[in-house]
Amino acid sequence: MSAYQVPPLRPEGGPRGKEPMGWLEEYLEGKDEILLYITAALGVLMPGFVYLLYHKCHAYYERYAKKKEEERLAEELAESEAVVIVLGKEDGIAAPWAKVIHDKLCDEMVRKPLIWWSDSLNVKELMDFKGFCVFITETTAGGQPTPSAEWFLEWLEDLAADSKLRKKANFDKIRFSIVGFGSSDDGPAGFNKVARTLLKRLKIVGSKQITEVELFNTTETDKQTMERFIEFSFELLIQMDKHLPGMGGDSDESEAGGASSSDSGSDDEDDKHKKSQ
Repeated sequence: MSAYQVPPLRPEGGPRGKEPMGWLEEYLEGKDEILLYITAALGVLMPGFVYLLYHKCHAYYERYAKKKEEERLAEELAESEAVVIVLGKEDGIAAPWAKVIHDKLCDEMVRKPLIWWSDSLNVKELMDFKGFCVFITETTAGGQPTPSAEWFLEWLEDLAADSKLRKKANFDKIRFSIVGFGSSDDGPAGFNKVARTLLKRLKIVGSKQITEVELFNTTETDKQTMERFIEFSFELLIQMDKHLPGMGGDSDESEAGGASSSDSGSDDEDDKHKKSQ
């Protein structure tokens, strides 16, 4: 029998065979300068890439900020506009006073206010409007509105009942004032009924009242009416200044003050009725 031979053992700590290398390691073997060039190139290119990326992002941010600022200024400009809306005939009792307040606003405002008559009122323009609305109303004999004013009041009522249509409008951004002209001969219930109905419906659709409702008695002389009308004009301009965008006029405190004068509507209107008589 042949003796079993043990294979020779590698001495402990002896040299080991080389492990196989990948193709990249084999290629770079002995070419240390290539790695140096690569790292140097990355050291130059990476900061440049980061700068370009920063420059691109910064330019995008500047365009975005400029666009938002333009939108903000356009919004403030829209909310600073004014329109006189006449719910009555162009040759009716309220028409001359509508022109008086319109001329007064033209003298005081940089952007000339518009004047809209209910006979030709475009409700789409009103739904898009966001500024100040000065309503001049006319109540005819028996406490009745003119046909165009009646149509407008009914449209407001329909708008209040239609939540989808109301969301498309900007009535929550409108700040309004109401001036009514009517005869005390119509009795307490009919005296300036259009103005009182309009107040209720504007509040229902979310508009903000900035002055007390001014009710004028057409049985008074023009001199008496003019004296009160001039006082109202000054008060209107003061309140418009307070409620300009960015002036703090939309705070809860001021809104509460405006609401207190209007929520006591019937009492105030009765007082005005007595004064006008």
